[in-house]
Amino acid sequence: MRASPLPAPPPLVIREPGKPGYQPPPLVLRERPPTPPPMTRGFEKTVIVAPLPAPPRSTIIEKFPDLPDRPRK
Repeated sequence: MRASPLPAPPPLVIREPGKPGYQPPPLVLRERPPTPPPMTRGFEKTVIVAPLPAPPRSTIIEKFPDLPDRPRK
């Protein structure tokens, strides 16, 4: 006696989600910005002050070696 063959497996079904339909952009609710304060006229004031002193300069001192003696005749 032979064993009966196994039944064929069911077909493999792969389902992929379709492209989503149209989605409107998200609704953003914001409060109305506050009203800006009324414009006021500014004023200018000119003050004459003494000029700033110049910054001190850095001093570099290079010392050269002594010159050799001059030859005598």
